[in-house]
Amino acid sequence: MFICGHISFFPVPVNAQSYKLAVFGQPVAHSLSPRIHRLFGEQLGIDVDYSAIEADIDELAEKLAAFRADGGTGANLTVPLKQAGLRLCTRVDRPARQAHAVNTLHLEDDGWHGYNTDGAGLLLDLDRLGIDPAGRRILIVGAGGAVAGILGPLLDRQPACVTVVNRTAERAERLADKFAHLGDIRGGEIDSASEGSPHDLLIQSTSAGHEGKAVPIERACLTDDASGYDLNYGTAHAPFAEWCRQHGMMTHDGLGMLVGQAALAFNIWTGKRPDIAPTLAALSRD
Repeated sequence: MFICGHISFFPVPVNAQSYKLAVFGQPVAHSLSPRIHRLFGEQLGIDVDYSAIEADIDELAEKLAAFRADGGTGANLTVPLKQAGLRLCTRVDRPARQAHAVNTLHLEDDGWHGYNTDGAGLLLDLDRLGIDPAGRRILIVGAGGAVAGILGPLLDRQPACVTVVNRTAERAERLADKFAHLGDIRGGEIDSASEGSPHDLLIQSTSAGHEGKAVPIERACLTDDASGYDLNYGTAHAPFAEWCRQHGMMTHDGLGMLVGQAALAFNIWTGKRPDIAPTLAALSRD
């Protein structure tokens, strides 16, 4: 390892195995995934060719086939392709079946195998932060695809209960019904967050931060020592972070989850599990 200032460089051996990887999405030019996986490769001495490929839902099958023909063996899928990608897989893992979405593809002899590492990535970050979901009363704001991806693994940790609230109550209720066999979970409209006992972990999943808006809930629905976790990061996390600060709550952004789910995908492709700490530190310095 060579160190220059605060940046560490891990030399890649000349005979290192090479992996052609990519992230597909729209838009995808802003994605941190190429940098994350290149850093993983440098850390582990693996040659990684990771690119970002723009594709909409109608283009995914064709562009994925072209990527495969060009030697591609692993891919990440982001918005809006996670459900479309599921239909292109010959096999999918349990979290992907639960979420009806994949974020990771790995080429095998019988075609693409699909995985969803979002929920496990979240749990890796919660573990890093010392937040154990077991026995907690968890409030999740938003009922989109990101929540579907985390609910299965989150409920496997046996929280006391999970409440999903959304501006459209029906969407939250459908999501809760879908995962009801895994634990105590209910869904409802935003105002229903104040029903029952206060929650001690708040997970923010909406895109409100991209519009400069904070979560539309009352502080009273949370315990005095509740903490907040935002699936967003960067500038999109700022409104939620400010809301938590104003209400005396510790808050964390979703950058650790992003790096965590990426590390799990990298392990699927290469058989090697990177240490997320150096990569998370490098991204946090930016």
